[in-house]
Amino acid sequence: MMPKITAADIMNYEYCPRIVYFTKVLKLPQTKSAKQYKGLEKDFSFKKDTNRNKIIKGKNYNPNLKKVYNISLETEEFATKIDCLLINDLIKEAYPLQLKYSKKPRCGCYRTQKLQLMFEAMLIEKVLKYKVPYGYIRYILSNDLIKVNLENKQLLYETIEKVKDIIKNEVYPSATKYKRRLIDNCYRRIY
Repeated sequence: MMPKITAADIMNYEYCPRIVYFTKVLKLPQTKSAKQYKGLEKDFSFKKDTNRNKIIKGKNYNPNLKKVYNISLETEEFATKIDCLLINDLIKEAYPLQLKYSKKPRCGCYRTQKLQLMFEAMLIEKVLKYKVPYGYIRYILSNDLIKVNLENKQLLYETIEKVKDIIKNEVYPSATKYKRRLIDNCYRRIY
């Protein structure tokens, strides 16, 4: 039986496809980097009620949206946990919000982050039956809130198929072409 694919698997594939092989096929534990620990610390801080309301303030924010935190969503194939979901019950739309402990990149957002939002949107649509036209990313270090269009999920579906292929056929994929990612990787010694 194939294990459930998570948002972390999609992000890991985009970062370096071999991480999916090591975690899902070989079942090697994945250790966290110092940057990930700092992000988890900030996530814990975000979960405190005193900080939650400060995260989503901005010119594009609608104060009538209902905020729901720490939502676990699952289907037979997929699973994820969403930090914050903004819900507009009047028009049956929802907008996932991610909190990132970093500065806003010059490119708008990283592809891994966009894929994570797409994955969350897909599960919101399947499980909660809300339409998800866009989501948000809050960058803590630069205090930026960006809106990400999630209408076209073709990139997500292609990535899911590649992840499934690695797991199902136990394919050892090529490493990422970005050499810095090979160094900043908990599996760097076995590449």
